[in-house]
Amino acid sequence: MTEELDTLDKELIRLLCKDGQAPVADLAKRLSVTTPTVRTRIKRLIKSGLLRIAGSINTQNHPELISALVAMKVQSFGKLEEVLQNLASIDQVIWAGVVTGRYDIFAEVVVAGGIAELHALISNIIPRVGKVVQTETFVVTRPTKKWISMPQGMKEW
Repeated sequence: MTEELDTLDKELIRLLCKDGQAPVADLAKRLSVTTPTVRTRIKRLIKSGLLRIAGSINTQNHPELISALVAMKVQSFGKLEEVLQNLASIDQVIWAGVVTGRYDIFAEVVVAGGIAELHALISNIIPRVGKVVQTETFVVTRPTKKWISMPQGMKEW
């Protein structure tokens, strides 16, 4: 959805990103507005798809999780958006996006099953999203300030 965010919306989102459990009364006080205003804004932002409040984990504190960036060259034949959506539907994918440069798509992935699971993901699963002709994988070896929402399909962890 395309919706114009005003200054209050942006500040509310900033505060919720710092602490998604902040009490509405505290948010209202910090924003100098009423609690009903904050509740209404949060509901509207969520309903419009501009905000999602979710738990996040710091990958730096979970060495059993392997985080990687996967760069892909894709022969999409005009169907790059379809390939992107297929990629985003893979359980271990945190996000995926079309990029500029020598690759067409970058995706951030997280696996809990070690290097073998990462290998299976980039060798067997990702190539099925479309005509992926080349990948380059960058394993994150030392994350800093890396908070992520766990992919919905990660049941193993």
